[in-house]
Amino acid sequence: MKLASLAVLSASEIRAIHEATLSILAECGVKVLSSRLLERLRGKGLPVDAAAQTVRFPQALLEDALARLPATIEVFDREGQPAFVLGDGVPRVAAGHNAVFWVDSASAARRPSRVEDVARFARLCEQLDAIDMIGIPVMPQDVRVPRTTLLHAVAATVQNSRKPVFFSTDSATVNRGCIELLQAAFAGDFSRQVYGISQLSPTSPLYWEGTVCEAILETLETAVPVAILPEPNAGVSAPYTLAGLLTMNNAECLSGLAMIQLLKPGHPVLYANSWTTTDMRSGAALVGSIETSVCRIAGAQLARFYRVPSHTTAPNSDNHAHDEQNAWEKTFGQMAAIGAGNDLSVNCGMFATGMTCSDEQLLMDAEIAGMCRRLAAGLEVSAETIAADLIRKVGPQGETYLTQDHTLAHLRGPEYFIPDLAVRGPFVSWQAAGSRDTYALARTRAAGLAALPANRPDSRRQAALAAALQHAEAAVAKPT
Repeated sequence: MKLASLAVLSASEIRAIHEATLSILAECGVKVLSSRLLERLRGKGLPVDAAAQTVRFPQALLEDALARLPATIEVFDREGQPAFVLGDGVPRVAAGHNAVFWVDSASAARRPSRVEDVARFARLCEQLDAIDMIGIPVMPQDVRVPRTTLLHAVAATVQNSRKPVFFSTDSATVNRGCIELLQAAFAGDFSRQVYGISQLSPTSPLYWEGTVCEAILETLETAVPVAILPEPNAGVSAPYTLAGLLTMNNAECLSGLAMIQLLKPGHPVLYANSWTTTDMRSGAALVGSIETSVCRIAGAQLARFYRVPSHTTAPNSDNHAHDEQNAWEKTFGQMAAIGAGNDLSVNCGMFATGMTCSDEQLLMDAEIAGMCRRLAAGLEVSAETIAADLIRKVGPQGETYLTQDHTLAHLRGPEYFIPDLAVRGPFVSWQAAGSRDTYALARTRAAGLAALPANRPDSRRQAALAAALQHAEAAVAKPT
């Protein structure tokens, strides 16, 4: 049987957070810095205070909106072929996203990221079975117009991999441009098939920036799902207690989900979270602390309560090196995300509190993800796997199991995880192979994968993609 889903909240505790959230949204509401969105919400029956730019959510209207949340999202690859379903009980893993720096494989030095890094990252993701989706890894710093950095990164990603794309911005114009790029690259029916997901975030505590509101409204004109991802920081923009942090995230997330369902019932959405705690000794914001992993589990439980697909950020580390702290923080985070049943966890390849990426980190994170999924899968117990007849046949001190048909039949089955990087075997064999640590092994494997040919779209879509990039870049670069 599968590993039981990890849980840190009881049913009564989930209900307590839910009821507190209902009260907050009904009595306090959220600030919405978009007159267009406020008027549309007023038209749906929500109490709007135009002067204060706030909207409140009466319990009946909120619960009616939440009842319309779709429970699953079918996602397709660039060629219009089914990729996976979010919400079907199988955790999915995405690489990236939105770092700034890159650790150069040749020099091992941190440097500003480049568009070519994104292209290579996408080619690596294309080859990694553990990576289901590509979040844009970095905002490349070598583009001509800084505000267009995400556009160039999206273009580089879809040019080099068929896998679905996850992106985020706080600019309505950039969000529109990203959607146009995905549409240009997609071979399927973009009006009804999901190829990319747009992540849009409120600002803690409890308000929505005008540009994000406009991005929501424009995205609702398409079939692109919206991941509503609050980013409250414990003790800074939310209560310091974890229950308070969960409640703030829940209120902000539900405000976004409800607005979307009121405006367009049934539009695909994700209940998302990016947990941040604070080291009060230094003031550092933390994304890899063990407390964030506790919250990842709670977030998945709350999403299941609302019957909506969930997204969290994992695996995360706050360290700036590829070292043991990096490994233990990432392993705890990814195991919490997958073990709790989050439908999509995003951040493979990133470290240093989400500021830095590397090819090597991507491969190491893919291995962590593979092991976490294997642990969550549990084991199969049946007459065939118990193998009592075989045990009786071989008997006490009998012949080896190496040559048994049962062993050969199960040799290449899914029960055993085969690592790409882990060192296995005696010391002398490891020493003879160069005594390389995991980082060195990852560097070698990354170089080999990056040398493989890119999986590019056909010439027609490449031309459409180039035209879409030029159009979107001009729109973003236009003075406001």
